[in-house]
Amino acid sequence: MIWAFIIFFLATFAMGVIGAPQCGLFVLLFLFLAYLFIFYYYPVLFGKNADKIKQYLRKSKISNYHFIYQLLYSNEAEAEKTLNRIKQKTARNHANVMLLTKQKKYKEAKAHLSKMKDNKDKSYYGAVISLHEGNQNSYNSYKEQIKDTVYLSWLEAEELVLEGYKNEAIAILDEQIKHLRGLKLLSAVHYRDSMTQDE
Repeated sequence: MIWAFIIFFLATFAMGVIGAPQCGLFVLLFLFLAYLFIFYYYPVLFGKNADKIKQYLRKSKISNYHFIYQLLYSNEAEAEKTLNRIKQKTARNHANVMLLTKQKKYKEAKAHLSKMKDNKDKSYYGAVISLHEGNQNSYNSYKEQIKDTVYLSWLEAEELVLEGYKNEAIAILDEQIKHLRGLKLLSAVHYRDSMTQDE
């Protein structure tokens, strides 16, 4: 990452020294931003191969991505260490909710959830926590706020698992995995794998 900035700085400096036209600088800036997008965001937004996304997260120097890898595939103690390295307050709060929900520490998760801005992630985790606590009114309230069909189908799968219909939940995820990309694909694959391991 640092090398990309150094190369960009040297290239813009050289273009300034030789008196290159401004459109050349804009082209260079566009190429630099495209490189950053492809290298840092494309795999987690649009990646089609779950194993490649998993490896990308494992090797990533970005704390949020590394936390997600450790939460899903490593151990929770390592995830907690990485969580403390997440600098952005909003991202750290979101990560806390994810970790505490996975650990089934719902009371603590709700405390962090209340600090989150209203968005689909807050509604989804609020619904998951309410479902596991057996609070149907709260569950319905959170679920009504979710417009994302992927999150809604995950809630449906979670309901089926709690009712003892694990095979039906796996079938929902199998159908969904064919169409998902990026982190949602990885999450669905992990969720499905965790269901089959529990058998």
